[in-house]
Amino acid sequence: MTALPWPDKAYDDTTFEDIHANGVTLDGVRFRDCSFVRCQLSEATLARCRFSDCEFRECNLSLVTLTGSGFDGARFVDCKMVGIDWTRAHWPRIRMAQAIEFRRCTLNDDSFFGLDLSEFVLAECRALDVDFTEANCTDADFQDSDLRDSVFARTRLAGADFRGARNYRIDIFNNDIKRARFALPEAVALLASLDIELED
Repeated sequence: MTALPWPDKAYDDTTFEDIHANGVTLDGVRFRDCSFVRCQLSEATLARCRFSDCEFRECNLSLVTLTGSGFDGARFVDCKMVGIDWTRAHWPRIRMAQAIEFRRCTLNDDSFFGLDLSEFVLAECRALDVDFTEANCTDADFQDSDLRDSVFARTRLAGADFRGARNYRIDIFNNDIKRARFALPEAVALLASLDIELED
């Protein structure tokens, strides 16, 4: 049996680089102020782990199973994170840390159904076919992200920033978009829910 790359139960202020742990199962490990650089965790199972104020950079976490694991103030940069069901992670009722942050990541086919994502960041990302149904994305930052085929239904988007975002389809009658920020020409897509015809 291959030894786990993280044999201890707690790590603080540690950098992990170039670790290959595809398919590994981690149970009950706590990481605080740690950095993960170019780590391969595809199809891993993270059960009841805690990642507090950690940063993941250039990592592959595609198809990771999040069984009750928490990501308080976690930051993901240039990561591949395809096919993740974030609803299986631990989301505290009262959030004490900063919101989760994704920058220049690929999150295709992920699900955030019904989650509290207020003030979270999803900037410069490729987020195709992502489910934000009934999520609270108040004051979220979607700037410069590709949101093709992503689902916004009964989603709270008040104060959200979509400037530079593209390919989104948001029904203005089915979502709360008060004070949300959009930019032309992409914002024309909001008119699709009005059942009107536009001419040049």
